[in-house]
Amino acid sequence: MQVLVAPGKFQNTVKAAALAEAMARGLRRSIPGVDLTLLPIPAGGAGSMDILVRAIGGRIRREQITGPFGRLVEARWAMLPDQIVWIDAAEVVGIALRAPHRDATRASTRPLGEIYHKILRYQPKICYITLGDTIVNDGGMGLLEAFNVKFLDADGQPVASGTRGLERLVHVDFEKFIPPTVPLVGLYSYPYPVSGDFGTTLQFGLEKGLPQFRLPLVDEAMRHYAAILEEHVATPLTTFAGVGAGGATGLALAFLGAQLLPTVAVAADFLHLEERITGSDWVLTLEEQADRIAVHRVAGEVARRAWPSKTPVVVLTSALGSGYDALYDLNVWGIYPWLDRPRTPKESARSTTSLVEQASYRVGTWMRHMANHRIEHS
Repeated sequence: MQVLVAPGKFQNTVKAAALAEAMARGLRRSIPGVDLTLLPIPAGGAGSMDILVRAIGGRIRREQITGPFGRLVEARWAMLPDQIVWIDAAEVVGIALRAPHRDATRASTRPLGEIYHKILRYQPKICYITLGDTIVNDGGMGLLEAFNVKFLDADGQPVASGTRGLERLVHVDFEKFIPPTVPLVGLYSYPYPVSGDFGTTLQFGLEKGLPQFRLPLVDEAMRHYAAILEEHVATPLTTFAGVGAGGATGLALAFLGAQLLPTVAVAADFLHLEERITGSDWVLTLEEQADRIAVHRVAGEVARRAWPSKTPVVVLTSALGSGYDALYDLNVWGIYPWLDRPRTPKESARSTTSLVEQASYRVGTWMRHMANHRIEHS
């Protein structure tokens, strides 16, 4: 029996590669002689570049840059084959860079512009930027400053960085704007809008450390900022899928002419996922939570790529959420929560790889029985 093991990561605690190994251990225990292919799938946050470099080659490079709070940090990026640059925004303006004493309202996307200009000396053909796991929520205002766009308050003075500046923004000066010379592609995990109830600020502002009482103010400021950018380019940027990603950094990338695409779809192309699926008897994937959003993430993408060959897909998940049944319409044969009994969130996080291994053992036993049943009735 041939099984393709293709998980995403679990939150920011367990990497996809570690989960793939745990799933493989469970399958080997339950299916003697199983032929496994392990193919972790980048979900768009921290660690995406590492998966791609291991799978298709390339080199991880490091740059000293000014971080989102104004202090020097070392940021990694990847040069993939064919002069393709891959930047995980989580490495440059990631939530892991926030220290307890740092004011989240001052976090700026300017480091993304800084690292973009640094990689130009390597003469890349194209630059991909994943927008997951970021600490920023300035709409990419800092990124645009790196291209000589100026953001001014009512007195014509430059505004502060981060959401503080966004709230005081009145006028944008595009006179000295210099467009990027290398094509950009922004990669999002889910197509959140720029503003509104499902927008980036109200959905993720608290998680990033913004004060709750300021969220409606920041959301309205984001709406105003987006309207200014749209007016300048005479394009309805806020209608593009992915503009809300990375604290609406996707909006700034769209202004710069970037194409916005789902991370998992692009990663699947780089990894030749459909070719890996063809010839497999089963595909076992993993999703943090099986819900309506999972259709747009790793589980949904794996199932879509398995559809042409009708290869059955099984999804491991930590929990079932609203809309999980939409996955069944995408060639998913089974969805299995890996929790074996009620556990506290802390206990579950500590035992994730062990629980995933045990769940994979149970799923593998089911796969083996299904295969035997087919043979008996063929």
